[in-house]
Amino acid sequence: MANYKPVKDALAAGADLAMLCETCPWDRYCITPPSMTSAEVEQAMAESKAKDEEESARKRAAGEQVGMPVGSLLTTIIMSGKDSQAELCPVFSARLRSSQGRSIVDGFKAQMAGWDDEA
Repeated sequence: MANYKPVKDALAAGADLAMLCETCPWDRYCITPPSMTSAEVEQAMAESKAKDEEESARKRAAGEQVGMPVGSLLTTIIMSGKDSQAELCPVFSARLRSSQGRSIVDGFKAQMAGWDDEA
């Protein structure tokens, strides 16, 4: 949420939502898309699993005790949702939670339902 910290700080200081939108420094990008694709998340998980398997095989060959697959577990925890988490501007988030927020979501649903991927 680093991109939106100044907006969050301004909201905390009592700035007007409409004024913040009018002076938006991100050219009205209310949503920052997810940082990774599903394929990138899957690749990171596969790489981590392969490293854990190599380490386990090395330990078995050396007669050592094989422990938990810590790398895979940490990678799963860190990467989970990176392909579906978007960053919302605090003003946009506040408006979604408002009484009129449902109309914003309904507008998005209508837009997505009528989307033409061929265009």
